[in-house]
Amino acid sequence: MNSKNLEEGQSLIELIIAIALFAAVILGLSLFIFDSYNASRLALDMTKADFLAEEGLEAARSIRDDSFSNLSAGSHGLVISSGHWIFLQGTTEDLSTELNGGTRVIKIENDPIDQNIKKITSTITWKFTENRSEEVKLISYLTNWRAYCGGSCTSCSSFGDSQSCQGQGGCRWQGNRCRGTCTSCNTFSNQNSCQAQTGCQWMQ
Repeated sequence: MNSKNLEEGQSLIELIIAIALFAAVILGLSLFIFDSYNASRLALDMTKADFLAEEGLEAARSIRDDSFSNLSAGSHGLVISSGHWIFLQGTTEDLSTELNGGTRVIKIENDPIDQNIKKITSTITWKFTENRSEEVKLISYLTNWRAYCGGSCTSCSSFGDSQSCQGQGGCRWQGNRCRGTCTSCNTFSNQNSCQAQTGCQWMQ
């Protein structure tokens, strides 16, 4: 092999190496651009989903303000009717115009202790890609702000036995008489305590 052929062979190898390096750089750059695009798109989708989930909680607050009884336990969709948010029982709200395959569900759960508290979960789901789903979930607790303990507590002197006397907040049995000052109704913030106080009623 003469020097000319050797130089041509070396040049060919160098060309192949250069092409391979160029291809590797292009592939790496393409993957970086693709990942950056996906990250930007996901960030945009997450921002939309956060807004829609928060909107779901605000809608539930608005419905609560109309009447606490509207917050019935279960999963609901949302719709605007006559300028007001309302629940659609047992349905899923279609948000595909906002997010690819997007849906919103508002789940309402009763509090196990206080019937004037509801747990509200606003969940947004969508397809980021055909094989990848995403979800945003926000939780809030809503109270029946219209509910209060009203009435006039029954005075301690009205009770003639120790059990009834001691069951009345602010009263104590002393010297065969019920003494003290009954705890006023408006100091009770939950229904059970209110109704346990004779003369008080839970108002809604």
